[in-house]
Amino acid sequence: MKKIKVGIIGHTGRLGKPLLEMFLKHPFAEVAYTESRSEGVRGNMAEAEIVFLALPYGESERYLKKLSGKRIIDLSIDHRDDNTWAYGLSEIFGDKIKKSKLVANPGCYATSILLGLFPLRDKIKSVQVASTSGVSGAGMASSKNDNFLAYKEGRQHPQIKEIEKAIGLDEILFVPQRIDTAERGIISTMFVQIDNTKSISELYAKTYAKHPFVRMKKEIETKNVVGTNFCDIKILEFEKNAVIIAALDNLIKGGSGQAIQNFNLMCGFEETTGLL
Repeated sequence: MKKIKVGIIGHTGRLGKPLLEMFLKHPFAEVAYTESRSEGVRGNMAEAEIVFLALPYGESERYLKKLSGKRIIDLSIDHRDDNTWAYGLSEIFGDKIKKSKLVANPGCYATSILLGLFPLRDKIKSVQVASTSGVSGAGMASSKNDNFLAYKEGRQHPQIKEIEKAIGLDEILFVPQRIDTAERGIISTMFVQIDNTKSISELYAKTYAKHPFVRMKKEIETKNVVGTNFCDIKILEFEKNAVIIAALDNLIKGGSGQAIQNFNLMCGFEETTGLL
C-alpha cells in the first residue's frame, strides 16, 4: 500500500513529539516534513498530503494560507469552535471526520468528559464534573514537591465551550485539578442526574461495542491507560444519579493518539493502525 506523506509543524512540543514518534512507526505513513522553532525545517512541505499543527494557542492561523488545499489536523484549541472544521472526537464524529479535509482535535479534558457523557446525552438533567490531571497537560515537567491544586473552577476553563457544543448541553460546572508530582494521565468524574439509571451499563456497552479504544472497566487507574490510546470508563448507578469515571492519557488519547486515529479515519485505514 502506498504510504501517505505527512507533515508535522511543532514536532518538538508536548503533543508534537509523541505524534512524530508514533508516525515513525506507522505502517502506512511517511513523515515528509517537520518544522519547529528549536530544530527548524526538515523535508519538503509540498510533498505532505496531510499536515498536523501541534502549536500553542493562536499560532495555527498563520499557517493556513500556505497549507491551502491540504488536509489538516489541528491539535490546538484554535478551530474547535469553527463549524467549517470537523470536531475530531473519533468515536462520536467518525463519519464526518472521514469526509473532512479540516479536523480540529479535541482537548484532553473534553475527550474524557465527552466519552463519559455521550451515551447519556439525551437523558441528562444536570451534570457536574471534576477532573484531575498530571502536569504535562499544562506543558510542565513533574515536580518532586507535593502539590495538588484546583484551577479555573466553575465555568472558567476554555474546554467547557467545546464540551457543551459537542454534546448539546448547557451550564456544565467543571473543576479541573492538577497533581504536580504526576507526569501524565487524566481522571474525569462526572456526577449526572437523569430520570433513572436502569440499564445504563448496557447502554454504554452497546454505544461503544464497535469502538476499540473505549473500554468498560470495574476499576479505574491511570497506569492502565498511560502510554496508550485507550479511554477506560466505569459506571456507578444510584437510582436517579449516576457517577461516570473516565481515564485516559492526556498526551495520547487526549492528543497525539487521537490525531492519528483521525488520520486513519480520513485515509480509510483501520482505526487502530499504528496505535496498538
